[in-house]
Parts: sequence; structure tokens; C-alpha cells
Amino acid sequence: MAKLRFTERNGEAYIRCRFTGNETLNEAEYRYFIDNRIKGWLVPEYEGPGKLGFSGEYGVPLIDILKQGVDRQLYFRIVKNLLDIFSVAERCSFNMPNILLDPGFIAIDPQNADLYLCYLPLWYNESCNDGIVNCLRRISTFAQYDSQEDFRHVDGFMNFICRESGFTIPEAMEYIRREAPELFPADKKAPQFSRPAAAQTRVQEQSSIPGSTHQFSRPETARPAAPQPAKPEPKVIASLDEQRRNVLPELVRTERPRPAVTWPTLTRLSTGVTRNIDKPVFKIGKERDRVDLCVTENRTVSRHHATVFTRSGSCFVTDNNSTNKTYINGTPVPPDTEIKLKNGDILRLSDEEFEFREA
Repeated sequence: MAKLRFTERNGEAYIRCRFTGNETLNEAEYRYFIDNRIKGWLVPEYEGPGKLGFSGEYGVPLIDILKQGVDRQLYFRIVKNLLDIFSVAERCSFNMPNILLDPGFIAIDPQNADLYLCYLPLWYNESCNDGIVNCLRRISTFAQYDSQEDFRHVDGFMNFICRESGFTIPEAMEYIRREAPELFPADKKAPQFSRPAAAQTRVQEQSSIPGSTHQFSRPETARPAAPQPAKPEPKVIASLDEQRRNVLPELVRTERPRPAVTWPTLTRLSTGVTRNIDKPVFKIGKERDRVDLCVTENRTVSRHHATVFTRSGSCFVTDNNSTNKTYINGTPVPPDTEIKLKNGDILRLSDEEFEFREA
């Protein structure tokens, strides 16, 4: 997976991306984002072999804002903006796994909570996300809430999107509309009145995130906001226009066949379930959100029990100081020591056994 770093350049958010595996630049996708400056997306910039940069807007890491503390309105504003961006990506046939959904690499403008995402225009890129629902789950987990009432609203929303019937963007947006109607534009037919410049300045000064005030669009009931001048439609991906659908390539992998890939595997003997070791650092344990192979229904396995490292086609296992130890064919693996796995080895975590098979 590509290595990433969030920094700043010329007063703008700047995310550096360095290729570390088999990734190569997808020139069609890269040119797509250069030619179409799309609202909500940082623009890629080629920095040399194996290097990309993303910039174009002012912003700070979303995770920093979440940890400062959010209230109900700010939380739902962030989620609404994220869903708006994803709606466009879905309609434009983006290759969703190439969208960077780590809250540490989503940029947010502290003045208005606008979000900016990165699309990695790479071939053979390991997935940078595990879906919009898990992204929202991480946002909800990282956030510090200003009050228990704010947390109650967020908890209700997460229960809604994680329900058995599944998640859809329109249903999630409708839920937010009910919970925070102030985030949606008022009826265009409603009369609007101008507001004195002094009042506008005062509200602007209260809109910044730093200082944990989080009052982005504080309602001024006595003086409604002045009507904003009409803005031109942003230039978006051509696939939104059916008449120009074939002018630019869609963001799908159709130009180059992808070679077949085989992975080493671990088969859980108690259930027969097989899992590919498809990452160079493959974590095993029972803490679902932080491991790649979650061992369920076994309390003797530690949260971060063991890690399998893949280098030069070989796999090595290390025990992460687990309570009930890790074994290979019955022999204990010393903590923080890498032991090479061979085809057919039985890897045991506490009393849970896995059969290892090479690729």
C-alpha cells in the first residue's frame, strides 16, 4: 500500500503519496483529475517516479478536528459533506477502493467544514478503505463529543446506517435532514432579507473551529442571511453528462488486464474458513477494527495476538506479547521474534489453530 503523509504547502493542505509495492500511475485517471477540477477533491500532482502530491484547498486533517470535540450540528455537517462527495463519486463510476477514506488524510476547512478527499490514480493499489460505513464508524469513534446529548444523536445515526437492511446514501441523507434540517438549503420560494455588514462580520468571526466553539452556521433568527449570488456549476466529470459520456475515460480498470494474483493463506481449523494473507503486515487478533484477521468466539486470543510479515515471497510470524502465546507446530514463538512459516505449518494462537499454505 502507498505511504502517505499529511503536510502543508503554500497555505494549502498537501498530502504526499509514495508508492511502495506494485503500484503504478494510471495516467488516464491522473489526467482525469487534472482536467476536471471537481468540488470536494484534491488535485493530484506528479512529483517523479513513484511519487504523487495532492493539493488545491486549505484544510487540516479531519481527525484533528474530531479530537478537539464536536457537537451534533458539526458532526452531521461533516457526514453530510462526505456523503455529498460520495454521491458524485458513485454516479461517476469512480473505482471506490482507490478513494482515501482515512480520517487522518481527509482534509477539512475549519471555517466551513468543507471536506476534500484524495483519489489515488494507481494501478494495482491495495485498497485504501473498507467502505463508507466503516469510514463513518471511525469518524464516530475518533470524535470527542461536547455533551452526552450530542453523543446520543450520533449513536442513533450509527445504529441506523449499520442496521440489517443495509446502508444507502439517500436514506442516510434523509436521516440527517430530519436530525439537522438547518444544514439543508431553505425553500427557494421563501423570502430572504439582507443583513447588515456588521452582523455578517460577527457571525464570520464565530465560525472557526479552533478553540472548540464549532459554531459553523449559527442561525440568526432575527435577521435571515442575505441571498447569495448564483454560482456557476462546477466542472465535473464528463460521465455526469450522458451526451458526453465517452469524451473522457470512466474511472474503471478496463484499459489493462490485471494479472492473476495468488496469496498465502491461513485456514482456521475449527471453522474451515480460509483467509488470504494479502498485506505485507497482516495482523491477527480479536479486536475487529484493528486487525486483518479477526478471531471471533475465542476469548483466550488477545486483541492484537500475532502479526504475519511478508517479505520476498516468504511469511514470518511474530507474537505480540500475547497472554496465551503463539505456537508453530507446538513450539512457542518468543515475543517480538520473527519465525518463518513453511507450507503446511500449524499456527496456534492460544488454543486456536490455523493451517498455513504458501502461495
